[in-house]
Amino acid sequence: PFRRFSLHPHPKGAQLRRRYRYPGTLPLLSIKTQLSCFRLFHTLPATALDISARVVGVFAVAGRRLVVKMPLLFAQKAGVHSKVDPPPTSTPRRLASMSALAVLTVIVLLVDVKLQEVSNSVDKKDPEGSRYVFMMEVLAVAACMVMPAIAFHLDGRWFGPSPNSKRTKPADDKRRGVDLRASAPAPQAPAAPLKPRSKESESSPESRRSALLRLNQAISAAAKDCDLAWAERWFAEIERTGLEPDVISYNSVIHACARKGDSARARVWLEKMRNKGLPPNTISYNILMDACAKADDAEGAEAWLKQMLDDGVEANEISYATVIHARARLGDTAKAEWWLRHMASTKSQPNVVIYNSLIYACGRKGDAEGAERWLQEMETRGLEPRVTTYSAVVDACAKSGDVERAEHWMAEMDRRGVEPNVVSYSAMIDACAKAEDAERADSWLARMMARGVQPNAHSFSALISSCSKKGDIDRACRALAGMEQVGVEGDVVVYSAVLDCCSKAGNTVRAKQVFSQMLRRGVEPNVVTYSTLARPFAHRGEWREVESLRDQLEARDLAVNEYFLYVLLLGYANARPKEVMRAEAAFREARSKGVRINKHVTSVLTRAVGKERCQDLTRGLR
Repeated sequence: PFRRFSLHPHPKGAQLRRRYRYPGTLPLLSIKTQLSCFRLFHTLPATALDISARVVGVFAVAGRRLVVKMPLLFAQKAGVHSKVDPPPTSTPRRLASMSALAVLTVIVLLVDVKLQEVSNSVDKKDPEGSRYVFMMEVLAVAACMVMPAIAFHLDGRWFGPSPNSKRTKPADDKRRGVDLRASAPAPQAPAAPLKPRSKESESSPESRRSALLRLNQAISAAAKDCDLAWAERWFAEIERTGLEPDVISYNSVIHACARKGDSARARVWLEKMRNKGLPPNTISYNILMDACAKADDAEGAEAWLKQMLDDGVEANEISYATVIHARARLGDTAKAEWWLRHMASTKSQPNVVIYNSLIYACGRKGDAEGAERWLQEMETRGLEPRVTTYSAVVDACAKSGDVERAEHWMAEMDRRGVEPNVVSYSAMIDACAKAEDAERADSWLARMMARGVQPNAHSFSALISSCSKKGDIDRACRALAGMEQVGVEGDVVVYSAVLDCCSKAGNTVRAKQVFSQMLRRGVEPNVVTYSTLARPFAHRGEWREVESLRDQLEARDLAVNEYFLYVLLLGYANARPKEVMRAEAAFREARSKGVRINKHVTSVLTRAVGKERCQDLTRGLR
């Protein structure tokens, strides 16, 4: 049987937790299905499963009304009203139903225990006894499942009529010998009938505000899902129902355009907003500037800020911080500083986030002195540096390769009571790696773990990079093993760094072991991984190994690029004798597939086929 409710349909009903809707149909198990489930579980020898199946069957039948009400509970939470509401149930009737359910559950348990005792006492070889046990099982099903199902589906015949049951006809009462006049209670004032919603109530200001709020929430949910089409459809639904969209409605659609990366469409909606007499506010422009900043479009963010100021909309801290961050992501400290000075001349004052962006911009350029200057200016303004501020300064020192200065700021953090985080330690290890000081990097990693800071893949990658520059295979492999011990998932960058260390040392055996470990861990190699693994074989002239790796690379749907082509030609050039024909064929194939030919490829091709032949093959290349 089905119980259907007329709820408003939703286009994406599967996303229940974000959509504030619930599907309108709830199927229930029929009695036949419940008996089939009972027979399936009864074939199992476990008595616990046998009892559980029967108890669940009784609950599924007796709790019919409670289960049916679940969609309405979800709908009422979301503020969606169904056209059919369940009839209210009185408290005495509810208690009587629960008591009957408890009694039936106890009966199920007692009957099943008794049947188990009878089954154990009957000789399995006795057919009469087995037939007797089977009949007892059938009777147990009838007593414990079928009878309760019939009783509860009769809608309250055991416990008296429900408050919403229809009144019996007078003819039926007369047949039963009931005197209606004698048994009728004293007349009472009739209850007020439930009136349908009038047009006046539906068009009241409160109901209109509630409806607009729900539609705005739907537009916002579509914007978060980057679904511009549905955001515009929900906006059209506002106008179709005669509601007036507000600033939140337009901002939500603009947000959907921004997340979709459609700035032209966002500008169209901004114009629609103006044409409706709703001037865009600060949030409208901040949404557009944030989208440009995330797309590394600093000029677009500046254009929106200038238009915002030209329209007379006051910019806040978020507005300026977004533009400064957009310039900082590109490493343009001059433009970022100009916007900072312009911001300081207005009512808005720079905050910690803005100074962190400027320090980050200095870090991208390796300007440690500039990062320290911004930190000092921030303290002059009375702003307290955070752990992210010091981490950015340490990263700037790491980019410049100044290990001593980076260690100075790590000590300054401890002195000021600021606890370094994983970003701080990873930047410090990276500084040691750029200085090719593997021992100091290893000591900082040990200090990090001793302080209870969980390292990440970047921490180990920086350490392995320092080992690679020194050719220290043992330390790199120990770092890889330590990464797995602390539960950090290695990525392709980490394994490629270990392979690079093995390649520089010329240890092909260890390189193959690391590559096999990488595949066992489920890390997918890329073309750089194969190029790094093939390099030591190419230096030895083992071109067959290089070709085997090329076949594996293509089997994974990876394309040969200029790096692997260089390694392949290097293997042909170092072979004894040189594989001239293979080198020519590999070069022609790579050129036909559009592989970029650089000076490194042409130089190794010259070694493989000779200068004149290389000029013939590369003729026509710019």
